[in-house]
Amino acid sequence: MKILLVDDHKLVRTGLALVLKEMEPGIVLFEAGGANEGVELAKATPDLDLVLMDLDLPDGSGLDAMVDINASNPKLPVVILSAMDDRPMITRALDMGARGYIPKSASGDVMQNSLRLVLSGGICLPPGYGDVARGDGGDDAPSLTQRQLEVLRLMAQGNSNKEIARALGISENTVRVHISAIINTMNAANRTEAAYSAMRLGLIPRANLLKS
Repeated sequence: MKILLVDDHKLVRTGLALVLKEMEPGIVLFEAGGANEGVELAKATPDLDLVLMDLDLPDGSGLDAMVDINASNPKLPVVILSAMDDRPMITRALDMGARGYIPKSASGDVMQNSLRLVLSGGICLPPGYGDVARGDGGDDAPSLTQRQLEVLRLMAQGNSNKEIARALGISENTVRVHISAIINTMNAANRTEAAYSAMRLGLIPRANLLKS
């Protein structure tokens, strides 16, 4: 397995390298101290399995670097690692294509479990991000149709609209309609938050391993 670690603090990279190498034997780590170096390394190493990207880099934004990497290798998962864990930033990162967001305060075990989830096709999120803020029901499960639950389950597994449509034998436009209805019903900001909330409420199998 090959992982690219992008962070401008050498001490942080050293600590993270120890955690990452415990995930499984034979992990090959590439390190970059800035956004440009990270993008160049990612493009020069097309068989990477994962990128772990800091947000605040000396020569640019980790999010912009992620977009550049995804443009050349759309299937390469990029996970944001940052000391910033406010909800708007997490939502922005996910909307721009991040496959997860891990606070730097997370323990080694949490980080390893989160990255294993991403490598298996899931999305890792900080605890509490997908909590549904509902003024009248608390933890009461929202009402979704059987088809919407099927869409949710596939969505939570990281499938695209096209893949969901193929799996369920429906059109992509129908998938988009279902997803829009799901997001509204779940009172969520986006599809990722809706899927996480559904897992938290037990509507679909819980695939997110990131726990406090």
